[in-house]
Amino acid sequence: MPRSFQETLLPHLPYAEGGELAPTDDLAALGLDSMGVVQLLADLEDRYGLELPDERLTEETFATVGSLWTTVAEFVTLETVTGE
Repeated sequence: MPRSFQETLLPHLPYAEGGELAPTDDLAALGLDSMGVVQLLADLEDRYGLELPDERLTEETFATVGSLWTTVAEFVTLETVTGE
């Protein structure tokens, strides 16, 4: 999971202690609520230049850090993530 993803995610997680997020970290437990999901989605789409399809916008996708990254990673290229 790239640092850019974590940097985009952290501002939306009021209960995160900062530092590294683990793939198993529960997003709701870290403070992500429904309004936060909308804002996070907009930030991810801006950061990576993508648009997640509606059918991927599920509770399962936004359950953990890892499940969200797995979904986002399907739609981004290595160059987008690394900035190369």
